[in-house]
Amino acid sequence: MKTLFILNNPSKLTTCLEAMAKDDGLLLIEDAVILTRKNIERKEISLQALNEDVTARGVNHTDPSWQLINYAKFVELTLTFDKSVTWL
Repeated sequence: MKTLFILNNPSKLTTCLEAMAKDDGLLLIEDAVILTRKNIERKEISLQALNEDVTARGVNHTDPSWQLINYAKFVELTLTFDKSVTWL
């Protein structure tokens, strides 16, 4: 079962990644978007960040492994996965 993990707290990244399986997805929102500067060595998961939060926090998005998405794509993404889990 493919799961979308939605993370808003950057300090929970390690725990979140440990819970993820192959083909899961990770979406960064709110303060967690600062992690888009970080290279995550998990090629089997999809990596997205909410563009509005990246812009609002003045983050320079530098790692090309992260896909920036808007709110419409966020909704679409939740429908693509079997379930979603939010890490607050």
